[in-house]
Amino acid sequence: MKKSISFFAVGLIALTACAQNPAEFSIQGSLGSGTAGKVYLQTINERGFPATVDSTALNGGAFQFRGKVVNGGGFYQLAAPNGLKVPLLLEGGESLTVNAEAPSAKAGQAPRPATVSGSKTMEYFQKINQLNVDFQGKAAKLNADYQAATDKKNTKRQAEIKAEFDRGQQAISEKVRAMMPELGSSLAALYATNFLDQEKDFALFEGLAERFAKEKPDTRMSQAFVAQVRRMQASKTGLALGKPAPEINLKSPDEKIVSLSSLKGKYVLIDFWASWCGPCRKENPNVVRMYEKFKNKGKGFEIYGVSLDREKTPWLQAIKTDGLAWQHVSDLQYFNSAAAVDYGIQYIPYTVLVDPQGNIVAKELRGEALEKKLEEVLN
Repeated sequence: MKKSISFFAVGLIALTACAQNPAEFSIQGSLGSGTAGKVYLQTINERGFPATVDSTALNGGAFQFRGKVVNGGGFYQLAAPNGLKVPLLLEGGESLTVNAEAPSAKAGQAPRPATVSGSKTMEYFQKINQLNVDFQGKAAKLNADYQAATDKKNTKRQAEIKAEFDRGQQAISEKVRAMMPELGSSLAALYATNFLDQEKDFALFEGLAERFAKEKPDTRMSQAFVAQVRRMQASKTGLALGKPAPEINLKSPDEKIVSLSSLKGKYVLIDFWASWCGPCRKENPNVVRMYEKFKNKGKGFEIYGVSLDREKTPWLQAIKTDGLAWQHVSDLQYFNSAAAVDYGIQYIPYTVLVDPQGNIVAKELRGEALEKKLEEVLN
């Protein structure tokens, strides 16, 4: 299950236009005088799913929210009647004014774009987002042209369209890259990283991580971004075959620290997984079969399961349900797990095979490939 960087955000330093308590915020606005019903304030979690934190009835189309952010804030949205969604970046200290228009049921009446004022962060966010909106309009036409060229088997035209599409994306990246210095360590800065190239702009990602670690070390989203960049660094340098596997020291279900090195002397499959990961659960029966087949062969075979769960109960239930009778550990920190960071884990399931001396002999083994490699090293 792939994991993107798009949710990461950190608190804003001295960029908001309000002098209230840094943890507090207020939002007021209008959705049009004829709009009735409720408007919802929702947080957006790491996987892009909304969760309602407050709601209020519209009064002549007007609404107001007051509240506090925790752990440095993050991404929010207003969800209003007829499917209107207004993204918000909140870290505390804002006094925002939203002007939006709920979509009309009448055909041909497109609502005006929502605007949010009262925060420099939102000003930057809207500027960056407009670049993307403008490009999406062009991209829709390019996609239609590409499909027409495909139907006609016109490979030359396909190549031209692809090149034009790439130039459009590069133009956005260049504009966003030029804006980065003025964004500081803000929520908008981390939103902007969605439009940068992780390979070409890797030094920029590293610089941002250093700045966030220094200026916002205790906020949840800052910590998540720093951990993500560390994973990128580990992935970039690679877990080289033949090199020692990084040590792991995490707690087992009975709260005892179990190190990876304690299993030296056997071949060990480090299995990064989670109870919430569908592909992981689907692969588990195969891993169980491999364990039963090879655990007593050659120098011995062991599995060291590293869970990226957040809660202990579903983790333990999955172990029991799937019959995973090997060593399990977790710090219940999702992709911010110390082991996931050190191994550069960007998605799960992910496996690393370690030899009896603790050196890496294979990576990303699943299914038939896993069985073939175990046959090779253990027989």
